[in-house]
Amino acid sequence: MIDQNDVEVWTTSAGGDQRVGTLRPSFTGGRTLASSSFEYDAAFLVDGWQISPDLPLRPGRTYTAENSILPGSFEDAAPDDWGQRLIRADAARRRRAEPSLPTRFGDFDYLLGVADHTRMGALRFRSSLDGPWLSSDEGVANLYDLQRIIDAAQRYEQEEATDEDIAYLGDVATSPGGARPKANVVTAEGRLAIAKLPHSKDGRFDVERWEAITLEIAREAGLRTPTWRIEAPQHGRSVLITERFDRDDEGFRLGYMSGRTALGLGTHDDGSRMTYEDFADTIDAWSIAKTEDLHEMFGRIALSVLVNNVDDHWRNHGFLHTREGWRLAPMFDVNPSRQRGVIDSRAISASDDPSDRQLVHLLAIADAFRLRPPAARAILRRVAKSVSGWDATAARFGVGSAEREALGVAFDGAQLSWALALSSGE
Repeated sequence: MIDQNDVEVWTTSAGGDQRVGTLRPSFTGGRTLASSSFEYDAAFLVDGWQISPDLPLRPGRTYTAENSILPGSFEDAAPDDWGQRLIRADAARRRRAEPSLPTRFGDFDYLLGVADHTRMGALRFRSSLDGPWLSSDEGVANLYDLQRIIDAAQRYEQEEATDEDIAYLGDVATSPGGARPKANVVTAEGRLAIAKLPHSKDGRFDVERWEAITLEIAREAGLRTPTWRIEAPQHGRSVLITERFDRDDEGFRLGYMSGRTALGLGTHDDGSRMTYEDFADTIDAWSIAKTEDLHEMFGRIALSVLVNNVDDHWRNHGFLHTREGWRLAPMFDVNPSRQRGVIDSRAISASDDPSDRQLVHLLAIADAFRLRPPAARAILRRVAKSVSGWDATAARFGVGSAEREALGVAFDGAQLSWALALSSGE
């Protein structure tokens, strides 16, 4: 990796490559990114689409706000903690062979260090108009490599990784977001997917199997989920394979923005003050299928409360840009948690306690989701009915009775009983 400054931004669709514009960073203290600006290409202004809420389609340079260092869509295309750690480790490995390589890393370098083939969303980068894609590493493995990926990731977590491990993970595992280990894989059907791997701190719970169980509960409740499946390699803990929803049926890229980008949150703003009622306004502003997506989101909030999904920060919601416009992305990163009353989740509304969320507050703001009370109650009952079968679903997925009993606290009895008992009247 070499230090990059201005980069050309492109997107690729069935119609071919199209130049979007130019991203210009502003550094302070070496490679520390202070701010940036973006300028659309004149041709893209004619027939293109707004790639980020903070980048209106207009000529001239648009600068980041005081609380941001990159436009939101570019932050969404950059790696999170797991990917950043691997990029640093791989750069250190390369420097041992070539000491002249840069030693400094910043947010701009991480953005460009992700393998182009697997970068989230539709944006692609070049250092010049006809230069190679940044980064040009292939960045994907086949499913038959799964055990190799798991073994390399575990050695890396335990600080026992070889240079070969780091080089391999640097190729296949930099783009997926989040802190947990993940890698890009290609399914037997040729679809790009994310392999969500076991973590050294998972303890007695098969975390990825429980995520699959929760996705199944969501699917049975009529909520949109990615195509997924469970793999169980030789070490016993499960790997969750989820197909990338930012690629269409032909494998072309779809634009992506996270919930935090759609809400207009700055780089260092965790959005803890924002509520799901605020997010409903955001869906109403951006979605081309407002009513459908608002009803969908209402059901997802209910599910999160009923399975105690506490890791529902705004990066764990998103939108996809199709040919018609923006739509709510499928549900992802949803996990039951035993922790109650000690973790602040996303509040439902200003009246809600984020450490003790109550569905009565969701029902009270049903109109924000374009729902009349009878329809809102019907969704709550439908989701609750699906959640109520969690134990049978977990058993069907091969989870033993002791583990099911230990995690049963996640499936809130009081809230579940309340939702199941809702009447259908006005």
